[in-house]
Amino acid sequence: MNDHPDRPATAPEHRPGRIPAESHDHYLRLNGANAIGTLAARTTHADIEKTITRRSMMCIHGDVGLGKTFAVHAALRALAPHTLRLQFRQGANMSEIRGALWRALALDGEAPQSSDGADQAIMGALAKEPRVLLCDEAHWLSPTALEYFLYLWNDDATEMAVVFVGAENTRQKILQRRALASRVHTWQQFKPLSPKEVLSAIPVYHPIWRDADPQELILFADDSCHGNFRNWAKLTSHIQDATDEDPSRALTRDLIRWALAKTNSSIRRTEV
Repeated sequence: MNDHPDRPATAPEHRPGRIPAESHDHYLRLNGANAIGTLAARTTHADIEKTITRRSMMCIHGDVGLGKTFAVHAALRALAPHTLRLQFRQGANMSEIRGALWRALALDGEAPQSSDGADQAIMGALAKEPRVLLCDEAHWLSPTALEYFLYLWNDDATEMAVVFVGAENTRQKILQRRALASRVHTWQQFKPLSPKEVLSAIPVYHPIWRDADPQELILFADDSCHGNFRNWAKLTSHIQDATDEDPSRALTRDLIRWALAKTNSSIRRTEV
């Protein structure tokens, strides 16, 4: 679903407060990496589509490196390319949050020092058309900030869908705000890839793994990668560097263990 049917369903030129280009998706800008349609990614797309349709709120939470932001960005590019994307750092104060919204909405000048003045302008801009708001790194948000997004969403003048994305504790932080939690329409938890998903996803993820021995994939998934896409990306990048330096190198257990040692200080490094 396109959040603005009168606009083409393509991502706009990147600017602050918008979804970044696809070239930013893959961790470490890994050449040759492919987007993988995992069950979690498909669920994210379907849940976000319903959230936009119902102008509701949803929360996507899970451990780091599992592909949450990747899946959300891919879904929103297709469904709502003009999404307002806010990404937070630890301890962001309300002035910074209002400023981020101000810039995402492309309002003129700087946000007023007065919270009332800033909120009036922000609310007026949000009310002009249906909006989709992505709150990334939502685990950094304070209780006051979480309540602020409820305040914006709950206003009669706005028609907003809100997507919170964050670490595993995001769910608990929202649940502690009962008024907000009661309005979250959908919850989705990201989990590590299962062994079955590793065997189906990783050979498609990057050409390096295309002809890998399935038993080797499971071994290293259990030993070091733990179903975590970010771990697989780091491992893949080191192997890619090694094979770029010497194209005659084959994907062997020794090469993989050498690469693992570069990603894990507890593994003794060997030469290849």
